[in-house]
Amino acid sequence: MTEKRLLIVYCCFFAFALVVQAKTVSLMCSGYDILAEKQTVRTVDISTGRAEIVDCNLNKITGTQDRLKAFITNEKDLQNIYENIRPEDRHKFYNRIQQQRQVVVELTAPLQTETIYTTTKRYSTANLAQHLIGYLDMDNNGLSGIEKAYNSILKNNGKQINVHFNVNGNGDIYGDVYSTTSSDSQVLSLTIDNSLQRMAEGIAKEYIPNGSIVIMESATGKIRAMASTPVYDANNIVSFLDDDNSPMVNKALQSYEPGSVIKPLWAAMLLENGYNKDKIYYCNGYTTVNGHTYHCANDRAHGPVDMAQALVVSCNCYFIDRQIKDKGFDMLQMANQMNFGENLEICDNIYTAKGNFPDVIKIENMGVQSSVSFGQGDFLVSPVHIAAYINIFANNGNYVYPQVVEGMYSETTGQKTQEIYSYKSKRVITPQTAKTVKDMLIQVVEKGAGERAKPSFLSGGGKTGTAQTGKTKENGEEIFTAWYSGFYPADNPQYAIAITIYDGGESTYTAAPLFKKICDSIYYLKFADNNSDENSL
Repeated sequence: MTEKRLLIVYCCFFAFALVVQAKTVSLMCSGYDILAEKQTVRTVDISTGRAEIVDCNLNKITGTQDRLKAFITNEKDLQNIYENIRPEDRHKFYNRIQQQRQVVVELTAPLQTETIYTTTKRYSTANLAQHLIGYLDMDNNGLSGIEKAYNSILKNNGKQINVHFNVNGNGDIYGDVYSTTSSDSQVLSLTIDNSLQRMAEGIAKEYIPNGSIVIMESATGKIRAMASTPVYDANNIVSFLDDDNSPMVNKALQSYEPGSVIKPLWAAMLLENGYNKDKIYYCNGYTTVNGHTYHCANDRAHGPVDMAQALVVSCNCYFIDRQIKDKGFDMLQMANQMNFGENLEICDNIYTAKGNFPDVIKIENMGVQSSVSFGQGDFLVSPVHIAAYINIFANNGNYVYPQVVEGMYSETTGQKTQEIYSYKSKRVITPQTAKTVKDMLIQVVEKGAGERAKPSFLSGGGKTGTAQTGKTKENGEEIFTAWYSGFYPADNPQYAIAITIYDGGESTYTAAPLFKKICDSIYYLKFADNNSDENSL
């Protein structure tokens, strides 16, 4: 009986021991779980990871300026670099490190420390193609331009720099601090050529207070430069929101009355309909349609002119009297071929203004036809529209759709990873008509209203335009939009160019000379090293 009791006691004791041991193990495991929760690996982003935007040669447009960032883990380290932090940031980061223990600060000068990393500043003070690029919000999302149109691509494909470190339950770092950099970053390439863009912006800044310059590659429709003025600071948007000159607006995409820059289109229309270009018209300086009298510029009587001479002297009366004889429908068809009155999509989700052209009913009115024949009335187009239109004479009658994005490229290898550009064109006039009008536009530059536009090298072709806006200044002076559009070089055109100056006065004296400056600059940038004969390609 005694042995039986001892056995029972022993079994009870053994069972109790097992329970105690199990509880102990459970508590130990629970403690390790708590410790594991408190001792963790943390990651801090040093860069935004947003892809850079580059030009057609993969030269940077954004991210051209380096910025230094330091990873600081305690108050002592912050004090050591205090003088190298921007004054406006010092108080902010001093308070933050007391609360968070680890912060990332931007430095004003390099220091000898292992926790300094080189990143890039998105926008510099000399940022190119500002209006086309656009800008970001506080969360690094695009709010306008390319930044907005390609936000998802840009946000997920850039270079990412991260700092990794271990912290204990008290938030103190222990062990090594190390960084990683993504190896598969990409860049978004535009059709913009930085050399041409920089040139266009320089000319626009000096000579165009409010307007734009568009330079389009004739064969491809790729826009190589798009300058808009006035400009704004992408790092200080608020200061420009109430400016009367609308610096936030891309003027290359806005619509204006085209004025006489449109006359070559009507010349082409007449030729396509069998009109004899050599037929003489006698200009008295005015003509009357439905009781309304229209005048040539400065009431000048040009006398006998054929089609070429009418373009050379920019005779309004010639085109009025040649347009109004049952040609309203022909004008509408030609305008539709040029995509006037439509939004042109130059890349995903970026469009020109729609502009305006009289509809099928209005265009049958002879008064409307008269106004439209010299680019006035109910007629609005964007500079991009005009560059694409004038290009048909340089491109054998083909209309090539303008575009601004090439594709995605590996930042490391430079290899294309995604094609975005897609060539698109249509035949709008015959090659013979295109050549005939092209030759006339070369005459305009050589000896006509556009003579001040004559390049120093290789010649060119084009047309002036001085458009009434219907607006006046406070002093009562009328506001005009000055235009020049043309192609360069004359014999083998490579570029179509559109210049717009709002409140630009007489285009012959303001816009035309800029065409010469642009063409001469293109010559030195693109052709000079490849030509032994300065007058041939």
